[in-house]
Amino acid sequence: MQSNSIWIIAVSLVLVLPPAVVLAQNDVPAAPEEGGPRNWEVSAISGELNLREEPSRKAKTLASFASGAILDNLGCRRAEDRVWCDVQPLGGGPRGFVAAEFLKPAISPDGSVATGPDDSALRAGQGDFDAKGMIPCAQQAGQPITQCEFGVSRAGGGYATVVVSKPDGRSRAIFFRRGVPIGADTSEADGYLAFSAKKESDLNFVRIGEERYEIPDAVVLGG
Repeated sequence: MQSNSIWIIAVSLVLVLPPAVVLAQNDVPAAPEEGGPRNWEVSAISGELNLREEPSRKAKTLASFASGAILDNLGCRRAEDRVWCDVQPLGGGPRGFVAAEFLKPAISPDGSVATGPDDSALRAGQGDFDAKGMIPCAQQAGQPITQCEFGVSRAGGGYATVVVSKPDGRSRAIFFRRGVPIGADTSEADGYLAFSAKKESDLNFVRIGEERYEIPDAVVLGG
């Protein structure tokens, strides 16, 4: 098992607002580490929501988001008689500020709103799993699919860390956010293997270099 330091990618987040309520202009949601939803959904806007470089209407526009876009919640503040939230697109992208009145807590794939700390990576590193089993896998190009043991630690809302035991005795951790595989514990020693993923029905096909894994939604979401 690799060093626990590679697992600590979680942030502490707690829901404090009802998911169906769009934020009022005068409300200042708590910062994630103080109690806010993990993700926002852009809502109640007819056009697109501008992402500003600073919390100001005069600041440079970095990007824009249509209604329904999912953003990471990085905290909110009041500026220019308005509440602005520091955000970043789910999975990466430009970071900046958007007007809070066009945000609401995002509903996760399992129907919940992700709350509390995402401690799945930390727990997985400690061997604290919610479930164990077998998944289809292959370790080399052209190798037939076989079965590998796995353990999964879940943090709700589709946030999870799946640890696969490889035939050579090593392990591979695969990180999920909102039910989407976003990365793995590759390192310089691995050569920083390329990561890719696609989904067909309820099955996630993950490639890490030549490694291949097939991970059902049920592993990540439970149930």
